Amino acid sequence: MLLRIAVRNVARGWRRSLIVLLSIGVGLSGCLFVVAWSKGLVHQMADNAVKIQLAHMAVQAPGYRDNPDVRYNLPDYDAIAKTARSQAGVHASPRLRGEGLVQTARKSVLAVMIGVRPGDEAEVSVVPSSIVEGSFLRTGSGARRLPPVVIGVKMAGEMRAEIGDKLVLHVPGDAGLGAFRVSGLYRTASSEFDGVAVFLRLRDAQRLFGVGDAATEVAIVLDDEKTVDAVQARLQEALGSGVEVLTWRERARRLASMLDLMGDLSWIFYATVFVAMAFGIANTMLMAVYERLREFGVMRSLGLSRARLMMLIALESAALTLAGTGIGLGTGFALVGWLGKRGIDLSMFSDALESYGIGTRVFLHAGWEDALTPLALALVTGVVAAVWPGVRAIRMRPAEALRRA
Repeated sequence: MLLRIAVRNVARGWRRSLIVLLSIGVGLSGCLFVVAWSKGLVHQMADNAVKIQLAHMAVQAPGYRDNPDVRYNLPDYDAIAKTARSQAGVHASPRLRGEGLVQTARKSVLAVMIGVRPGDEAEVSVVPSSIVEGSFLRTGSGARRLPPVVIGVKMAGEMRAEIGDKLVLHVPGDAGLGAFRVSGLYRTASSEFDGVAVFLRLRDAQRLFGVGDAATEVAIVLDDEKTVDAVQARLQEALGSGVEVLTWRERARRLASMLDLMGDLSWIFYATVFVAMAFGIANTMLMAVYERLREFGVMRSLGLSRARLMMLIALESAALTLAGTGIGLGTGFALVGWLGKRGIDLSMFSDALESYGIGTRVFLHAGWEDALTPLALALVTGVVAAVWPGVRAIRMRPAEALRRA
């Protein structure tokens, strides 16, 4: 009965209620947009990092994560890759990764050399499909044939290197020197990666680093990212304690922390909006209380207790808040869903975005927790906002309320 009366009272003062509903709706939908925008940026950064270099997980030798040196390598990488591929929906690619110097006749830069098998790498990384000029590690013809390398467009611009140019790679060690020829240029969503990563064939990298038939990691990508934890556990059990099976979150802890931080920050955004809304709702309810003093006096004279009167005002406030929250969430999720598929073109800021590995089109991201959080806060706000008006109402004596009206 109290709930029906509360809903009718909210509808009776529809003009005032409409203003409050629109305020809550606009504020909440704007807040949801900001949260989805922030989450979209970080999720896109993580997704691009996984597609470009991290993969969903990697098998590494113990100690390599803390000290990424080619001395910590996997001599049985082919067996590891075969074990990984035996799992349903799993793709694997061995890599030999180390640091060194890339030199042309004009300039030299520090770089990360990544030795791969072209066919396997195409299954775990977007780099082979990101070639904008030339080919991915295809050896040229002629008497001047040299082993191929692929570099990023950014590195090529810094070094003034073109397709067919000769590069000299230097790495630490006695055998760490070799001449190569640029076979292709790639461009990814991360300009930072494009400026430091040099791809070469696995056998050429093994010879360059002098590690024999070994690799530093086996990169693994899954068809279903949700099964990462389960696949990690199965692989670790199958491969034993002689290797480490690490997810991308364990390898890129800073990036994973940024994702987790966005979930915590969403509470702050929503709480800020609802604190501001609480004052508006309390003011609306207080005005409604003063306008309905005679009504409250009659209800109290007919035997309505103070507790039930307080509950009635709290229900009105909660109904108003939840209705506004529904409008805000409906509008906000519709906008986020549309922009999540279409994206927002920010090509004018491409240099800044690509430096963070985001790309030129940002896709908004929102999850179910972005609906539960504001709903919980809406209930709390509705009850809290009703306290002040409710206290003023229950303190009035019935006879006094009838006289003042």
